[in-house]
Amino acid sequence: MAVGVVVVAGLVGAYLLVSLLRDGGATTASPVATAGPPSTPSGAPSTSEAGTDPRGCDAPGGDLRFDTQLTGSDGQPVPYSVSLPADYYTACREYPVLFALHGRDQSNATFLPEAELLRGAVDDGVLDDVVIVTPDSNRDGRWEGRYDTAFIDDLVPHVEQTYRVLPGPAHRLLVGWSMGGHGAFRFGVEHPGDFAAVWAVDGAMSREPSQYLEFLDGVRAQQPPIRSVGGNLNGDRVEQVIDLFAAEGVEFPYERLPLEHEFPLFVSAERDAGWPTLAWMDAQLGATS
Repeated sequence: MAVGVVVVAGLVGAYLLVSLLRDGGATTASPVATAGPPSTPSGAPSTSEAGTDPRGCDAPGGDLRFDTQLTGSDGQPVPYSVSLPADYYTACREYPVLFALHGRDQSNATFLPEAELLRGAVDDGVLDDVVIVTPDSNRDGRWEGRYDTAFIDDLVPHVEQTYRVLPGPAHRLLVGWSMGGHGAFRFGVEHPGDFAAVWAVDGAMSREPSQYLEFLDGVRAQQPPIRSVGGNLNGDRVEQVIDLFAAEGVEFPYERLPLEHEFPLFVSAERDAGWPTLAWMDAQLGATS
């Protein structure tokens, strides 16, 4: 029996290791959830465990990183993770919010440390300090169906009601990685007025790229600010979508980089180039109504 237990444990460990390495999965362990705003009904402001309002300017210091959830409009939990600016509890100000969508086999919690790499642009004075929020798409939910609704209809308004962030599309940035790159591009064309800027990174685009043209009329009307970058794994899939829109007279800026499928590599390349995409995103803040 002891031998059987060891074999099973070894198989489970190997499976977890493979899962972390697939599709640019997080290479760091999932952070331990710390105290944050508790689960609340959709639309209801949260309070911390100490009873303080995270929107209040007189709130005492609290955790800057935590995993939490809200209850969606369908009654199901909507998990998400938050990274607050270092001066969140000491500066009486509101911040833009940057939503970052994870890739396949990741979660809101495992992707948060990778999304926080984007704070390098804040440290370098390129991007205004932001509240970073990583939603969840159940590891392989493709950011479609209920995960579309949970993000757009439930989480976005919940964040604006719960945290000290500037409200409205003009103050929302969206970044997506791999499966989340597909999600970010899709949200950008499906909801062209909902985000100030969108960056889709090596998106695992649909195998039927023409599906994005379903939103062509809205895209033509509003010209959503979307930029994409492709790498060695998904570059061809991204280019197919970009080319389809170009054939319809809609040009989306696109760059192809010779990079393996790891989000930190794309962030490092962006940093080494002087953060041009993050600078562009920062310039879009406040530019839309």
